[in-house]
Amino acid sequence: MKNILVTGAGAVLGQGILRSLQEFPDNFFIHTADPDHRSSGHLLGNKAHLVKMAKDPDYLISIENIINTENIDIILIGTDTELPIFSLNKKRLEGKYGVIIVVSSLNVIEIANNKFLTANFLKDNGFPYPISFMSYDQDGIRLLKNLNSYPYFAKPIDGARSIGVEIIYNEKDLNRISSYNNNLVIQEYISEIDGEFTSGCLVFNGKCVAVVTLKRDLRDGNTYRAYYKQEYEIYNNYISSVAEKLGVDGPCNFQFRVKDGRPIIFEINSRFSGTTPLRFIFGFNEVIACINFYLYKKNINQFNLKPGVVLRAWSDLFVSEQDLERLKTDKFLNNPSSIYYPFKKE
Repeated sequence: MKNILVTGAGAVLGQGILRSLQEFPDNFFIHTADPDHRSSGHLLGNKAHLVKMAKDPDYLISIENIINTENIDIILIGTDTELPIFSLNKKRLEGKYGVIIVVSSLNVIEIANNKFLTANFLKDNGFPYPISFMSYDQDGIRLLKNLNSYPYFAKPIDGARSIGVEIIYNEKDLNRISSYNNNLVIQEYISEIDGEFTSGCLVFNGKCVAVVTLKRDLRDGNTYRAYYKQEYEIYNNYISSVAEKLGVDGPCNFQFRVKDGRPIIFEINSRFSGTTPLRFIFGFNEVIACINFYLYKKNINQFNLKPGVVLRAWSDLFVSEQDLERLKTDKFLNNPSSIYYPFKKE
């Protein structure tokens, strides 16, 4: 039995990875890691571990303790803040412990984590791109105004889930945004009249081996409705070419809108995504596919996707006060248990 460590058990991303692992619960021993003993993802594994915050100097020590004592075979990363840490230390950790860390190179992460660098990468490599300039680049802003009429997007270069995004409707708004030091990138506004899409892909040994593209509706920056139709596959070859050129290793997520019939990528996440478990529901479990490749050298089998819609809804877990306190005090908890309350009983 292989030991899998999933970090970020309190994050939507980490919990999505854990949910995808439930398909084969007997094949793996699942370890969860998170700084908060109350994280619900801890209840989706076989053993829960408390670790330091990623920004804590002792974070990596707390992770290495788990790798060493639990003989971890593979690590799946559940938060953005942990990606550069694992990427920087990948070679050392894999050499020292024999563990496999599923993470792209630091260069890929830096491009993906910066919307301005993302736009420049697409432009420099001949892909369609959103015209983008930093808010302090007055020459660039003038060029943007010559090329595109209002409105524009103003976005934090490192933002996520639409946090801090503002639509610039007029000169007054633009002057306000560009009048002080900030980390905002000003981009052309691409209409969502043709929808917004999210593509998850897997790249192994430089070759994109799978892509699943979904159309989505957002609420509070997260996908709360996702759609799959076979017609969305017209974008898959394009996503493959971008992922391979970028140099992704493992999972990657691309978000785009369509302009003049062409997909315009505006965000890249060099990791699994919040829509990873939704792709599993439609028929492709990218987490299991990753594990099969990295641990067992198995290629991806043909998979069939089910056309339809995934509607997201809250559910609830009850966990005893004793278990929570035990995890908080001991920093680990074997066989965490809970009572699941679905909306509808079978």
